[in-house]
Amino acid sequence: MRLRHVAAVLLALTAGWAGTDLLACGDKFLVVSRGTRFERAPLARQNAGILLYANPRSELTQSIARLSVEATLRKAGYRPLSVSNIDEFDKALRADGWELVVVDLADAPAASAHVEGRGAPLVLPVVLNSNRAALAEAKKRYKSVIDSPTRSRTFLDAIDDAIDRKMKAAATRGAAESR
Repeated sequence: MRLRHVAAVLLALTAGWAGTDLLACGDKFLVVSRGTRFERAPLARQNAGILLYANPRSELTQSIARLSVEATLRKAGYRPLSVSNIDEFDKALRADGWELVVVDLADAPAASAHVEGRGAPLVLPVVLNSNRAALAEAKKRYKSVIDSPTRSRTFLDAIDDAIDRKMKAAATRGAAESR
């Protein structure tokens, strides 16, 4: 009888000790309290066209080149096109198929005037090295603003948010018109 008690205690101790090791080999993902945590769910990105207008005199040109924004957008599934003068910008806009136009804050009013109209691409200004007052004014005027990006991921996140917002607004507008 004593041998059975000792064996049961040893078996219980061994099972308890081995149980902690079992949680370390992939089973931790099955435990409710230990699941993986991500900042946001991956977006189902559509093949949206992104027009990047970077005036050669603006800091945006260097920022786009330094951060490899075009490569990051292509890798994410977007179709970016970078233009550097107003003639190329107008020609690209006439080609149509743009969901979003990324411009320097200084060029944003002119770009907004070029893209007016229903179904026009959304203008997303980039604020570089600006004061708080200019940033606050830009946020009032435009639906989305990229503030002093230091990583290409910042551009990608802002573009994802802007396109998602535009698609939701278009869906809401379409639902309202069908009533």
